[in-house]
Amino acid sequence: MKRIAFILISLFVFVSCASIVKGNKQLLTINCNVDGAEVLLDGVSVGETPFAQEIEKKGKVILVKKEGYKDYTIALSKNLEPMFWGNIITGGTIGSLTDFGSGAAWAFAPSSYQVELIENGMGLNEFKERTELKKYAMIHMSDISVDLSKGGGEHLETVLSIASLQLSDVNVQRVRTMMIESAGDQVVFGKKIIALLNS
Repeated sequence: MKRIAFILISLFVFVSCASIVKGNKQLLTINCNVDGAEVLLDGVSVGETPFAQEIEKKGKVILVKKEGYKDYTIALSKNLEPMFWGNIITGGTIGSLTDFGSGAAWAFAPSSYQVELIENGMGLNEFKERTELKKYAMIHMSDISVDLSKGGGEHLETVLSIASLQLSDVNVQRVRTMMIESAGDQVVFGKKIIALLNS
């Protein structure tokens, strides 16, 4: 019985220390409507979009920028790691101070972002229209694919309507081509479908 109690206590001590288990870094992902946009953490360049890297939890501000587009700022939100409270119980003040000092006591929440950069000179209405079309196409990609196989349907017509286009053989073929070129990737399809607005 004593042995089981010792094992349980040992496991509790091990899993409750945020600095040991979680560390002072966390994976952060940033998807963007523009590939190759620079990502800066507190003024220091850390990569480009699409971005998926572990960054220090002490980070406060992400800046996404690319020439020809307006900068986009993200104030990183954080929550206390649940393991931090276990560390207070098992590690006391020293353990908790270590976690605060290293950043291990915190976790980014959210840890994934979708950034939409606005081209310089683009009006807000045009940007909203592009965003609406892209979002609808990504969410309903499978439904649009079914409609394309039938030569028409509610979701395909909605996509064309957002782009102020009529259902026609030419427009259906354009969407079909974009669907094929995207190879089942919703993000790629969303980026390609925006070209309908330039018709």
